[in-house]
Amino acid sequence: MKTNDLTRFYKKHYNLKVLKLPVSNKKLLVLVFDDKYYYYLEKDKFPEYNKTNSILNLVDEISNTYKLKIKNYYPVCFCNDTLVFAFRVGNVESSELNRVPINQIPDKYKKLVKFHIDNFNLSYISSTVNTEIETSLKYINRYKFHEKYIKRYILTEKKRKKAEFKKMIYDILPNKESIIDISCGDSTDLFEVASKHGYKTVVGNDVCIKYLSQTPYKNVVYTNDNVEYNNIKNNSYDVVFCKNTLHHMNSLIGINNLLNLMDNISKTGIVIIEIIDPREHLGLPKLLNKWLYRKFLKDNGECFLNEMQFKSVVSSSFKEYDIKYDMFTNILGKYMVAYIKKED
Repeated sequence: MKTNDLTRFYKKHYNLKVLKLPVSNKKLLVLVFDDKYYYYLEKDKFPEYNKTNSILNLVDEISNTYKLKIKNYYPVCFCNDTLVFAFRVGNVESSELNRVPINQIPDKYKKLVKFHIDNFNLSYISSTVNTEIETSLKYINRYKFHEKYIKRYILTEKKRKKAEFKKMIYDILPNKESIIDISCGDSTDLFEVASKHGYKTVVGNDVCIKYLSQTPYKNVVYTNDNVEYNNIKNNSYDVVFCKNTLHHMNSLIGINNLLNLMDNISKTGIVIIEIIDPREHLGLPKLLNKWLYRKFLKDNGECFLNEMQFKSVVSSSFKEYDIKYDMFTNILGKYMVAYIKKED
């Protein structure tokens, strides 16, 4: 997605204010900051660009140029015609960037930085979200090993019934134009199916940036939003897809908030796929959860549901809609499936 397309995408799908501030004559400007809200500038200027092939390419370019460990990115606003992103960083080793406290921000950026702090300082206050992010950064090589060897040679696509799973998704999805995977991780399952369906806008979102960069899929827009705190517009997408995300919420309140978000941003339907609590199983699913996902991959998801609980939370959140339930089983366990039909 080139720069002009990226700008149109964020105008269409996000509630972004337009500030009448002459901070740049370029199309993109990036606020680089850390968790203590120090900002990083090069010669008193934030990085700015006129061209990029995709947001992930921009992340890679800034990361490599300035030797940054980027934790998250999200859109902040428009300053006139300039789209402003915020890149939250960890360690900064670059000698090209100056660490600037808030009270020493150059005058031309002061109102923009104040707007950023006032409106986004709660974005990553959740300890659950931060734990997910930090764990994904720390153990990303384990995930790479899992993808390259374990999935390829042990938990193969055949054993996971990957073809049958994709067909199930294909049969569920309505023929519409836009769809978002609200927490895609490193999976491309939905993207392949949505492509065959002819969706024009396909979005893969995940709060963990390292998952997004592992297997970027052609013609997919990648976003890095926190599902607990974001600026996505209501009715932004025809369909919202959510797989194995509910158990990563830290409570029933968190699950209900996620279901409410999916309701708000979808127009036509919602697909939810969630593994039944593997701790209730004997045999392989329970062992895989304990040793592969929890011990080796450091998966933080703990808020598992059984079938009765799944149907209860889904039905109570979508009372006015038609809901169809199904089940899918493979070597990893049993998956509960719900398709919430909002309109034709």
